Amino acid sequence: MVDENSRVTAYNPGLRPSWIQEQIRSLRSIRSELGQKMKNLNVRHTIVIVLWTALTLGLLPVYYAEYRAETTGAETASLPPPADTEVRSWKVVARDLIKVWALGTTETYLVLRLSLTLLQIPGVIGSTLPRTLTIAACVCGGSAFLLSAVFISMRSKLNRGKIAHLWVEASPSLSAPEALVFWTTLVSPMSYLIWSLLFCILTLLVVSWNRYIGGGPTPDGGNSANTKAAFITSGVFLTSLIIGTVVQIRRAISLVRGR
Repeated sequence: MVDENSRVTAYNPGLRPSWIQEQIRSLRSIRSELGQKMKNLNVRHTIVIVLWTALTLGLLPVYYAEYRAETTGAETASLPPPADTEVRSWKVVARDLIKVWALGTTETYLVLRLSLTLLQIPGVIGSTLPRTLTIAACVCGGSAFLLSAVFISMRSKLNRGKIAHLWVEASPSLSAPEALVFWTTLVSPMSYLIWSLLFCILTLLVVSWNRYIGGGPTPDGGNSANTKAAFITSGVFLTSLIIGTVVQIRRAISLVRGR
């Protein structure tokens, strides 16, 4: 004869075996981890977009809103090779961008002459901060000129269907890393030009301020810890800037070649 209490225990649907409860806890833990990873990914991507927007001085969202293709994510999910309409639309955008780059080439030439002239001002070559700012202006101005020259000289390759395909793929949003690379490459000539002009203005302000508060520039010299730290900081900054510009120029050449 089976005890009534044991029969209730055996058939009670509210009681689950321990291994089922463990599986449920494991699934809940996995779901929580996935949710946290997605949240961290969104935060990280937002930080990257904000950083690139700052580095391009706010031109990245402007170029994206002005020149992107009017497509949705659903249209590009299974995108075939570029149609004639897409190629024609991209040719219109490329023609407008070439006009902007051509105008920027003339302005870059003037800013480059200004930055080279600043090197002849007393107190620029002999002081770390003004010298660093002036060299940075020269690097950014030269990069802007080279990037514009790359795009303009290879304008025939910009009209190819493969670049139109990349343009359509990068248009739905800036969420994909490829889209960020595409748009930052297009905006890089103008952003480098503005950075060069800003460095020139900062150089003039620093030199004027040094003359105002000290009667003249503070020359480099000595073996003090501050002087060595200034030299190291200047070297690291300029080296990083040069490496970044070289990478951006290589990206521009790869983009024009459709790679």
